Amino acid sequence: MHKIINEKLIGRNKKVSMALFIISLLVLIGGAVLAWPVGDEVDMNRTMYSWIALIIGFILTRLSMYFMTRFGQSPRPDEILDTQALGKLRSDYTYFVYSTPVPMLLLGPCRLWLPVLVTSGGTISYDNGKWKHKGLSVIKRFMGQQTLVDPEETVALATQELNKQYDKQGLPVEDRPEIQPIVVLMLPDTYVENVDTAPYPVVKLDDLKRYIRRIDREACGTPMSEEEKQNIIAALTAGKNK
Repeated sequence: MHKIINEKLIGRNKKVSMALFIISLLVLIGGAVLAWPVGDEVDMNRTMYSWIALIIGFILTRLSMYFMTRFGQSPRPDEILDTQALGKLRSDYTYFVYSTPVPMLLLGPCRLWLPVLVTSGGTISYDNGKWKHKGLSVIKRFMGQQTLVDPEETVALATQELNKQYDKQGLPVEDRPEIQPIVVLMLPDTYVENVDTAPYPVVKLDDLKRYIRRIDREACGTPMSEEEKQNIIAALTAGKNK
């Protein structure tokens, strides 16, 4: 498998995550200091500034966790996807990491795979046309684990961004590969129930490579030529590795 990884962006966002963490910590400490009483009388100005600092510190903490879970921790989600699932795919696959308009893509011989990662525990289900995520505690959410964002909205936005990129690079519609979204459960303690009618397949990380190879083997009319794939790669990555 070939890899096209935007190391500059990853490194830059890793520094941003660390800077946000340090700043949020300093702001929270400042808020705590302001909250500490001085003398016998309550200073309303200090109290007000303390609350403002604590609110800002909380917001910055959440922001730092957002960046940290994607770029600051090791291994990152894209690295886990690589080492535990995609790394042993054949050379006719290309794995894009932050080098296209969407975070991760996998170009195979017949289609473009769009992974929608679920990086928290709990139970995923699809009932009455809606995705649901149950069993994630408030503490885990605060620590950076997120409930499932609507995959259909994620896919719609990603498809829109990819088509904008294709249009910008002048890739004809007939040369654009089929986009196949796939919901990937990254943790072993994430479970599924009632997903048979879901619009996209839901696959555990350990089963991902096997699933992709099976679909590309059984549901592939005419594989893309090398020239077609190179045109797609050039269109997807143009101007994105900065």
